[in-house]
Amino acid sequence: MLFYKKLLSAFAGAAQSLGAGAILVNPWNVTDVATAIGRALNMLPAEREKRHKHNFLHVKSHTAQEWAGTFVSELNDTVIEAQLRTRQVPPRLPTDIAIRRYLHSTNRLLILGFNGTLTEPVEKTGDQIKEMELKVHPELRQPLTALCSDPNTTVVVLSGSGRKVLDDNFKEYDMWLAAENGMFLQPSKGEWMTTMPEHLNMEWVDSVKHVFEYFTERTPRSHFDFEERETSLVWNYKYADVEFGKLQARDMLQHLWTGPISNSSVEVVQGSRSVEVRAVGVTKGAAIDRILGEIVHSKSMTSPIDYVLCIGHFLGKDEDLYTFFEPDLPSIGVSLPRSKSTTEAVKFPAEKKQALKIPASSKNGPKSLSQNKVQKPVSNSDQKKTNNQICSSPRRPAQENTSWNVLDLKKENYFSCAVGRNRTNARYTLASPDHVVEFLMELADALPHSLLHS
Repeated sequence: MLFYKKLLSAFAGAAQSLGAGAILVNPWNVTDVATAIGRALNMLPAEREKRHKHNFLHVKSHTAQEWAGTFVSELNDTVIEAQLRTRQVPPRLPTDIAIRRYLHSTNRLLILGFNGTLTEPVEKTGDQIKEMELKVHPELRQPLTALCSDPNTTVVVLSGSGRKVLDDNFKEYDMWLAAENGMFLQPSKGEWMTTMPEHLNMEWVDSVKHVFEYFTERTPRSHFDFEERETSLVWNYKYADVEFGKLQARDMLQHLWTGPISNSSVEVVQGSRSVEVRAVGVTKGAAIDRILGEIVHSKSMTSPIDYVLCIGHFLGKDEDLYTFFEPDLPSIGVSLPRSKSTTEAVKFPAEKKQALKIPASSKNGPKSLSQNKVQKPVSNSDQKKTNNQICSSPRRPAQENTSWNVLDLKKENYFSCAVGRNRTNARYTLASPDHVVEFLMELADALPHSLLHS
C-alpha cells in the first residue's frame, strides 16, 4: 500500500507541520477518508514524490536538536527578562571619566546606535509621514567628523535600519555602517557586503508579510515598511491608539505563532510599540564578532583595541552587544548568553582570559577591499535579490595561520550605555539622544586641535 504515508488526520498534532505534503482527512467522516484513499491510490508518481520530498525536508531541518536549542534560548530570555525587572537602574554615564580614558588609550572602537541615539528630536505635529523619517541630529555633524578623522578611532554605526537609511544619513562620514542588526556591512568609503551566516533560512518572510499587511490595514496609523529591510520584518504601531495597538499586537502574535512561524526558525522581538520577526540568532551581539574581524582585516591593525564605547537605544534582544565586550561578566549570568563562536573567540587578557584572535595575515600589510570581504558586495543600485540568493553569497574561506589578540580591554576602558532605557544590561544610561549629542560634542572638543579642523 502506497497511500498510507500520504494520509494524515487533520486533528493530529503533526498536521500543522506535515499537512502541506500529506492529504488531510477527517477520520470521523467515512466518505472523506474513502475519497482520500482513492486520491492517494491514483496519485501520479511525480506528485507523490514531490509531497514526500517536501515533508522529508521539513523533518530533516526541524530536528530535536534545533527544537531544544530554541526552547533553551526562550527559557534564557525569560530568565533575563525577570532579572532585568529586579535589577537596579544603572548610573548615569560618567562623561568626564569616559573622555579621560579615551584620551589615554591608543586604539579605540566607538559603536553607536542610530534610532533613538543619534536621531534629531521629532516634533509631534500630527504629520506621521514626516515624523517617521529618521534623520541624524544636525548638531552631530562637527563632532562626528572630528571623531571619524581620528586615525586611532574606528566609528561604527550599528542599527536595525536598512542600508538606504544609513546611506542617506552617514555617507559623508569616514565611518563603518552596519545595517539590519549587522547583517549588512559597509567599510569606510567602501561598498556594502552581507555578513549573514550561511544557510540562514528566510522562507518565512512572505507568509509573515501577509500577516503584517493584514494588521496594518486594520490598525489605523500603524505601518509596515517591507521594502526597507531584507533580513527582518517590523510592524510598528507607535502612532496608533495605545490600547488598540496593544490589542492588535496581541492578536498578531497569536496569528504568527499558530500559523506562519509555528515551525520556522525565527524569533519574535517585541518593542515598546512594535513587533519584529527575525531569523534565530540574528542579533547585534552575534554580528559584532564578524564585524570586528572585517575591521581588523581591512585596517590592517597591528595593535589591540584597548578602549570600547558602546551607546545605543537597543531592544532587549540586542543587548547581547553590551555583554559581548564585558571584561567582568557577573557570576550569576544576568547577561544574554554568547553564541558558540563568540564564547570561543572573545575573552579578555586583563581578566586572565584569552582574547579574541584574528589570523596573523591580517596584520601583514594592507590588502585591497576585494581581498578582505567575507561576502559578495551588495550595491543599493543593483536589482534587489531574493533572500535565498543573498544568503548563498560566497564566504571567505577559513584561515589556518597563527593568531594575535585583537582585544586588550580592561574594565576601566569599557563604557556601555543605554539611551532612554532603565532596564538594561549596559553599565550606564543616558536619558535621551540630546544627552548623547552633548557627550559626543564634549568628546570631540577634547581631541587634539589638528583633528577638530581636519
